[in-house]
Order: sequence, then structure tokens, then C-alpha cells
Amino acid sequence: MSPKTRAYLEKLYQLLEKMPEDERLDAIREIESHIAEGVANGHSEDAILDRLGDPRMLAKAYRSEYIMEKGSARSFKDVMVMVGFYCSTGLLSIMVIPVLATIAYGFGFCSVLIFIAGFIRTFGVTWIQMNLGPGIEVPTEWSMLYSTIVGGIVGGIAYVSWRGLRNYMNFLSASYKKVLPGSRAA
Repeated sequence: MSPKTRAYLEKLYQLLEKMPEDERLDAIREIESHIAEGVANGHSEDAILDRLGDPRMLAKAYRSEYIMEKGSARSFKDVMVMVGFYCSTGLLSIMVIPVLATIAYGFGFCSVLIFIAGFIRTFGVTWIQMNLGPGIEVPTEWSMLYSTIVGGIVGGIAYVSWRGLRNYMNFLSASYKKVLPGSRAA
């Protein structure tokens, strides 16, 4: 292995610092194997490294794959790690992801509060006000229906935003996967 290849692998290893050690080592082994296979097929190490591209982009691809493979059993912390990672991927992501995440989680929380407020108001709590417009108050007996409709609309907006966020992050993940060696012709 040439010094240039060794330096490339060391740089990649450093860039993968936020991943668990076993995942980092798997990524390095995969790239080493890819390079060795290319050399065995008659390609020069320099040509293979040029095809692999910038180690920063390759590291982002591996991190993206790792983040997306955690599956559906994600904690709030895992989701925030995903959002943070994808926000760092480009200018559009810095704008799109926080907006969709804020709408999804904020409106989702609000829809629950609206439903609870309607439920409580139905039993005569007077300090909760529900208005259709200026001077038009919802009668107490209609509070539950009104909060269900409004909460459903707000919850629907939250759901659509959450699906949009997931689709956008899946799109970014698929884009990064194209950078990985196994996903393109050598």
C-alpha cells in the first residue's frame, strides 16, 4: 500500500470519528478491500483513489448509511442526530430540515394540546377559550368536536411535514449511498 493510500485511509478514519469504532473499522476495511480488488484488476492506486473521491464526501456517505440503518426504533436523540447530520450536508438542507422538523414536532405537540383543551373545556373549565372568530365563541358542549377537528387539521399538517422530512432525509441518504464503492461500477 502506497503512502498516499495510507494517508487517504487515515484521513477517512479520522473523519468517521462520530461513528462507533467497529463501524469505522468496517468502513476502512471495505475501502481497503475495494482498493486491493482494483489493484488486482490492473488499476493503479491513484486511479482508484481518484474514483473514490474526497474522503470527506466518502465519510459523509458512510455516516449517512450508518444513521439511516438504525431502523425505525429511533429515540428522539437519534432523530436529532440525523437532523444535525443532514443539516450539515448543504445550504438547502440547512433551511428545509429545521423548518420541516419544527413544523412536524411543534404542530404534533400542539394537536395533542388542542385535543386535551377541548376535552377539559367540555367538562366546564371556563378559563379555556375557543373562538371561531372575533366575538364568536364555541359553545362548551361543542368544545370536543371543535378541538377534534382543529386538532386533526393541525395533526395532519404535522404528519405531512414529518413524512416530508423523512422523504427528504431518505433522498439525501440515497444520494450519499451512490458515493460508496459498492454502489457504482469500478
